[in-house]
Amino acid sequence: MSPRAKGRRLRRKKLLLTVVAPDYLGSIELLPILASNPESVIRRTYDCLLYDITEDVQHQTIKLLLRIVDVQDDKALTIYSGHEYLREYLRSLIIRGTSYVDIIKDVETKDGVKYRIRVGVFTVKRINTSRQRAIRKIAFEFLEKRVKELDNGTFVKEALFGKLSSDLYTRVKKICPIRHVGLVKVKLLSDPLEIYEKAKEKG
Repeated sequence: MSPRAKGRRLRRKKLLLTVVAPDYLGSIELLPILASNPESVIRRTYDCLLYDITEDVQHQTIKLLLRIVDVQDDKALTIYSGHEYLREYLRSLIIRGTSYVDIIKDVETKDGVKYRIRVGVFTVKRINTSRQRAIRKIAFEFLEKRVKELDNGTFVKEALFGKLSSDLYTRVKKICPIRHVGLVKVKLLSDPLEIYEKAKEKG
């Protein structure tokens, strides 16, 4: 590439696009991004804290992942692509003399959106293998049944704002004293553009 062509490329005007959260998270406008053209940002992952949407200090420990699926005017529209506990927060939950039960389950909402959920169950005292198995069995059965009853938007809200964790806590605390139950990581498995197109068709 000649120096002149390289200079023109560097001087090419960048677009400033405001990232917008999905409607089921309030369509909140987030910090903007730079892009060379609208097409270049499609499928890009945008991460922020859940706090940036809710302004609730309790949500400063959750990293939210959004996927850009469309650009309209100067706005980059997104869908939920997952979330995870910040590493420091997850480490703070693991205490000597207690047990951490790690549960991974693939689920599907009633409108066909697939996710991989990682649940962390943190006990008050160390528990044996049989109790850990019992907790996993309850969690698998609950998540399989409950998520199938929810549409995608409702699932996202219940996953982010603690409803799924709270309902699961109520069930597993019958096995042993529990300190914390949380969806420590959720990952979208379905194609984000397909989800967006289907949502647009439904209006």
